[in-house]
Amino acid sequence: MSDTKPQVKEAAHSAMVAACDVIGNRDIEHMTEHIVRSITHPDETPELMHELAGVRFVQSVQSSALAMVVPLLLRGLRSRLTATRRQSAVIINNMSKLVDEPIDAAPFLPVLMPALAYAADAMSDPEARTVAENATKQLQKLQEESEKAKLSCKIADHALVKAAVLELIAVPPGTNIEVFASHLAHLCCSLMSLKRFEAERWQEIETYVKVVTGDATSAAVTEALRVRCKEMMRVVPTVIDDGDDAEELCNCQFTLAYGTKILLHNSVMRLKRGAKYGLLGANDSGKTTLMRAIANGSVEGFPDPATVRTVFVEADILGELSHLSCVDYIMEDPKLAGLDRDEVLAVMATVGFREDGKAKPHHAVSTLSGGWRMKLAMARAMLQVGDWDCTMVYVTIDVTTIS
Repeated sequence: MSDTKPQVKEAAHSAMVAACDVIGNRDIEHMTEHIVRSITHPDETPELMHELAGVRFVQSVQSSALAMVVPLLLRGLRSRLTATRRQSAVIINNMSKLVDEPIDAAPFLPVLMPALAYAADAMSDPEARTVAENATKQLQKLQEESEKAKLSCKIADHALVKAAVLELIAVPPGTNIEVFASHLAHLCCSLMSLKRFEAERWQEIETYVKVVTGDATSAAVTEALRVRCKEMMRVVPTVIDDGDDAEELCNCQFTLAYGTKILLHNSVMRLKRGAKYGLLGANDSGKTTLMRAIANGSVEGFPDPATVRTVFVEADILGELSHLSCVDYIMEDPKLAGLDRDEVLAVMATVGFREDGKAKPHHAVSTLSGGWRMKLAMARAMLQVGDWDCTMVYVTIDVTTIS
């Protein structure tokens, strides 16, 4: 990427971006291009550190994400600006708490810890130095957990997986059984090491099995092999039994954090169809952030929009649109483009916006109280729901804005 020839430099940059695009972390994938660019433009590091500090994390941090972020954090620790070094230390401290598998962090600790110690010694600000020292303690704790995990780590055993392949798959005469079983076992071991035991992840395995067993039994054989491999790794999912027979809408485990603040870590969310749920918590505990993440579709494991449409209702009157009338404000929403004005007025009337009422459709939104702003947001949400062809509509209301 530092080559003097423009063609080589451009090709190297494109290759690096393509490599980083497969990290699988949606929280920071929008920063890939900027992070790669900062390798050859280190002056952009302070701005990137500030952007990373504002990232909302809804996924746990794995080795692939660390591989992209750690070089940026190292440049932050080596910056001449105390504020940048301090911010880097804060991000390291908090991101390390989002690492579920300590082994994922093991390759990066030998480079992070010396750089963090050096930054702590170089900073004259006592408060910033304390932040760096706290980050060092967190990394030391992570290193201890990593060493323990290495001793007790369950590693996919190729020989055992190969034996399972030979047991479950009847290989036709003339097939090179050793080559086939060994290759399929290697593929299974890769998935096992990544702890990928979802059925859709094993569809590629089925394509190999199908060549030998045919279409009729390939799915059943692959499923049996997946279950056997899962038992070998002793991966037991968390099961919550509340005795309710209602259809399960969502049962996922997620993390919610900003670069400098952890809100929820490995929290379980289980929702059932037809039920109503409330979210309680102190100020700044992440209630609104979680609801926004659900509405934006960034919570991993939550049903996709084809099944569940989510509308987040909050009194979020935009300042640059506050001069508009209530009806025009709603019609400015990009999601409601082309909607008939009479239809908008009819829906607004159902929540109290009438010409003979206290709040009129032609009033400016800047004149509305907090309660009427919420009603206006409700009317907009009702219009967004419309006649969508989906299983259900999930509406989240930010009641913290209601007086």
